[in-house]
Amino acid sequence: MRRLVAALLVWGPATALAAGPGLPGGASALSEAHGGWIVRCSVAEAGKDCAFSQAASNPQTGAALMAVELGAPVGNRAEGLLVTAFGLRLDAGVQLAIDGQQLGAALPFLTCVATGCLVPLAFDEVSLSALKVGTALEVTGIKVEDGQPVTVSLSLAGFTAAHNRTAELLR
Repeated sequence: MRRLVAALLVWGPATALAAGPGLPGGASALSEAHGGWIVRCSVAEAGKDCAFSQAASNPQTGAALMAVELGAPVGNRAEGLLVTAFGLRLDAGVQLAIDGQQLGAALPFLTCVATGCLVPLAFDEVSLSALKVGTALEVTGIKVEDGQPVTVSLSLAGFTAAHNRTAELLR
């Protein structure tokens, strides 16, 4: 998803690049699981390219429902992208909630690509703190076919560890 995002979006990739020493053990790339989150980092000409992500799929069919990728923290903020499956009303955007508590207004879609529709994410200090102590990030959209809401949940188990590890790898 990082490469897709970097190639398609004018406003920049969801990942963070940093110069400096390479990865642990001299590796050129690494992938680590932290609960439900995956930290991926690679060494590129411009520096290190690191992000953490999680994807959700339909347990019955295996079809992708959504994925979220966040770059390394910048101060007390985190930014990235959400990719949703097709079939949601674009004009309604998506509503985020942590453990049932809504996070502000619905977020607008940026565009759709071959793999789904993209929603830019920007978590401020308060939202980021809530993500670190929450148990589930719920994403709700409105289905085109019947106008009914549909919610997909991502586990926040391992979110703090993945967030911190991504920041550590970029130092």
